[in-house]
Amino acid sequence: MRMFSLRILTLLALYFLCSREAEAQFTEPVDSTQYHVLPDPSMSEKYFIPDIPKKWLKWSQFEGKAFSMRSGFAPIVDYVWNGQDNESKEQVGEQESRFDLRSGRMTFSGDFKFSNPLNYFLSVEYKGFDRGPEDPPFGVTDLSLSIHLNKILGKFTIGKIKETFVYEMVGDAANLPFTERILNPFFQSRSIGIKLMNGFYDERMTFAVGWFNDWFVKDVSFDDNGNQFTARLTGLPIYQEKGKKFLHLGISSRYNQAAKNLLRYRGRNESNISSYYVDTKDIPADHSWSVGLEGLWSYRNFSFLSEYVQSWASTYDHSNPSFNGFYMSGSWVISGEQRPYDKKAAYARRVMPTGTSGAWELVARYSRLDMNDKQIEGGILNKLYLGLNWWATQHWRMSLGYGLSNLDKLDLKGTTNTITTRLQWIY
Repeated sequence: MRMFSLRILTLLALYFLCSREAEAQFTEPVDSTQYHVLPDPSMSEKYFIPDIPKKWLKWSQFEGKAFSMRSGFAPIVDYVWNGQDNESKEQVGEQESRFDLRSGRMTFSGDFKFSNPLNYFLSVEYKGFDRGPEDPPFGVTDLSLSIHLNKILGKFTIGKIKETFVYEMVGDAANLPFTERILNPFFQSRSIGIKLMNGFYDERMTFAVGWFNDWFVKDVSFDDNGNQFTARLTGLPIYQEKGKKFLHLGISSRYNQAAKNLLRYRGRNESNISSYYVDTKDIPADHSWSVGLEGLWSYRNFSFLSEYVQSWASTYDHSNPSFNGFYMSGSWVISGEQRPYDKKAAYARRVMPTGTSGAWELVARYSRLDMNDKQIEGGILNKLYLGLNWWATQHWRMSLGYGLSNLDKLDLKGTTNTITTRLQWIY
């Protein structure tokens, strides 16, 4: 009875806290600051750029008999410069060059210490630069409760959560090698629903499934809003040298019922402030089915990450167009550190520098989005990204990235050059 009441309270809280935020959000949120590989507090004052001393952050944690709490903070500031040729301006309009408060997030997580602990997670985000004048500057990004059911079923989560689809989405955006995701046309970053996930075979494999429908925070009926069903299965066929050498493979799927009988695929130019470079517009359809493949090979300070997504739309005119996207990326941490692999979440976490000068990382990625098929001409975007990350401390990161984009759309081929700088502090 207690669990049932808590779930009802959660749904009510989601309604009142998220209803306006869900309608007003223009950007893809950066993710939670939760991680399993914790910073080493003894290093905080040994870096070239000193971090905040541990004693200053004691207020952020509480451990009581009835519950525990850990707070986090994630400010991320970007400056994005865009240079376009005339064809690009005709395709997508002139792109701004400006500062962007990419994220200003506070998180709260912990346990209610029942006989079977109940985990909670809440994140509130400031996005004043990206909202209209009538929209609230703050919004709820995550709000969930989780409980461990048993060894077979694993953890059950209810609330506003991530979908279990695509490595880019499951992973923390602030901790990925590149600054922004590219496969956004194929997923919804947050939705209200339930999720079940667990690991098995000595945590060498994981599964995660989810059902989502946030109709009650929108002005639509349950049927008109559509259901989303997602699933992800991962494995570690190679895990050697205490994680210094590993191969991660995964497959995921997403079934998306069309909201109000319309589907739409659109994606930005690997930028939080750009226009939608690829966009199919509204497609009259019943549903879509997407399948994703992912692979991550890592050996000490070298890694290679790649993903491919294919999506099929079931349309009423029976043309059934399909769209796809993929990327291939490589990372070399010059200073020798490695992203530690998190077996519970099934992805690699951020670089934790071990030297006083921090960790330096070179990144390269090639990506492609193809939104053209049958009568749909949403565009084809090819993107090359080269980046340098300086993980100055276990919390500070500074990034410099160059992107070269070629867009084939409207019978034109446009080029955009982009330089992105980022300063972030994740605690």
